[in-house]
Formats: sequence, C-alpha cells, structure tokens
Amino acid sequence: MMSKAEVLQAMRADIGVEATPGEWFQVTQKLIDDFVELSGETGWIHTDVERASQSSFGGTIAPGNMGVALMPKLSRAISPYSRYPRKYSLNQGWDRIRFLSPLRAGSRVRARSKLLAIEERDDGSLRVEVEFRIEVENRDKPWVTGVKVGRFFFE
Repeated sequence: MMSKAEVLQAMRADIGVEATPGEWFQVTQKLIDDFVELSGETGWIHTDVERASQSSFGGTIAPGNMGVALMPKLSRAISPYSRYPRKYSLNQGWDRIRFLSPLRAGSRVRARSKLLAIEERDDGSLRVEVEFRIEVENRDKPWVTGVKVGRFFFE
C-alpha cells in the first residue's frame, strides 16, 4: 500500500487533470420511480408519463437530486476518491451543486471528475475537493455539476 506521502505526491500531480470519463448508464423510468419512492420527490413531471408527455420536456424527467445520489455509482471507477489508497474517507458535503439541464427518462449519462485541491490538516488527514460532472449522451450541457468535499484518513 502507498504511504501517505506517496499518495499526497501522486494527488498533487493530478490536480487539475480530468479523469477518463466513466461508462454510460441509462436512467430508466423505473429507476426514477424507485428514487421518487425513496426521496418523496413526487412531482408529476417525474412520475406521470402521460401528463409529462404533454409538457415542454416531452416526457418525464429525473429529479436533480437523483444526479447527486447517482454520483458515487457513476464515478466509482474513475474518480480520485477511488484511485488513492487510504484507511478510510468521510464525505463532508457538496459545494456549488447545479442542475444545468433536465434529464429525460431513458437518457444515458456518465460521470467525469477532476481533482481540484488537497490540503493537509492538523489531524493528519487530507481535505480533498473533487469536481464532478454528469454529462448526457449527445448533449452539450451536463445534467448535474458539483464539487465534493471530503477527508482522507491514513491512521
């Protein structure tokens, strides 16, 4: 296993470098329905296929918060949170989350990530900021963007 010093050196070299994008993933109506049941975001635009087909979106759309919930699944293989060994990490939250475009049911999405910053803390941990973006196949505008803030612990 890499030492903390080796991890820190590797991470510093990665600041600002965008990772290879993740695999495409289809957001189905069933997945939206399952998320809505769990989250309580029951707006008709997410659940009523017939009514939503008459909307300006032409069909149901996924709740924006679903994008945040899917981020770990979509980015696990590509993000700095997965690449660097440590004893454990803690999620401290998200900064600058934006829902930039509605996501129609049936769309395919994938994640991109970029390490923005690392900071050594007095307790020996590293504070880590990673920018995430969920892009939509054949669209210029991403669905969701945000910066995840977390801590890596080595002891």
